[in-house]
Amino acid sequence: MSFVDSMNFLIDIDKIIIVMSGKGGVGKSLIASSLTIGLALRGYSVAILDADIHGPSIPWIMGVEEKHMTVDSDGFIIPIEIENIAIISIELLLTNKDMPLIWRGPLKTRAILELLSKTRIGKRDYLIIDMPPGTGDEPLTIAQHLKNRIKGAILVTTPGDLVKHIVTKAEAFLKELNIPLLGIVVNMAYFKCPICNTIHRLFGLANIEHTNIIAEIPIDPTLAQIVNSGKLFDYLKGDDSTAKLLLKIADSIISIDANK
Repeated sequence: MSFVDSMNFLIDIDKIIIVMSGKGGVGKSLIASSLTIGLALRGYSVAILDADIHGPSIPWIMGVEEKHMTVDSDGFIIPIEIENIAIISIELLLTNKDMPLIWRGPLKTRAILELLSKTRIGKRDYLIIDMPPGTGDEPLTIAQHLKNRIKGAILVTTPGDLVKHIVTKAEAFLKELNIPLLGIVVNMAYFKCPICNTIHRLFGLANIEHTNIIAEIPIDPTLAQIVNSGKLFDYLKGDDSTAKLLLKIADSIISIDANK
């Protein structure tokens, strides 16, 4: 089966959204997971693909790191399913999850395309793709193969002038491929003192022009503990102020869809 033929598996996906960043370490996987969970909590059927081969985080954030995807008799991958969410990651195919994947670019891009084309995702309202950081081989391959299906992109960043420069590069990447930028999420935007409620912008302002910032997520020690324990789904069901901000990302996407 060719890649083009096997991409018919994605025919039942209504909308594909990519979550990307110009650089690593900005919390992109947290935002991708929060968007996925938020959509599921709003009643949508969602799949999430962890396309970061070297630093897969989605299984850990979603609390399924000990599970393994299986392969059916026809050679197709069966994703892990929780709470109306299908989770796909190469991490979930490894028997030894402590071993690094020491792969060059062509092998990584092939692996990502195999995950996309040979996983029984089923009928879904949304497929969220947690992209590898940057604008290199893997993001380019995904964007080029799926660009006619991608509804848009969410760009994750942190505050500061240096990051502003990197955001500009990522925006140019999307523009070159004719992928709409749905909005920007600024992670680690500020710290709110739990005693006096004063807001401290530790990394400066989110000095980003001509863009739609859909959410600013604070530095929150509670959220860090939640992510480390794989309890994000339960956390986003609660009433915490940071949880509400993370859910705002899904609500923004739903609102964009409703207005088109």
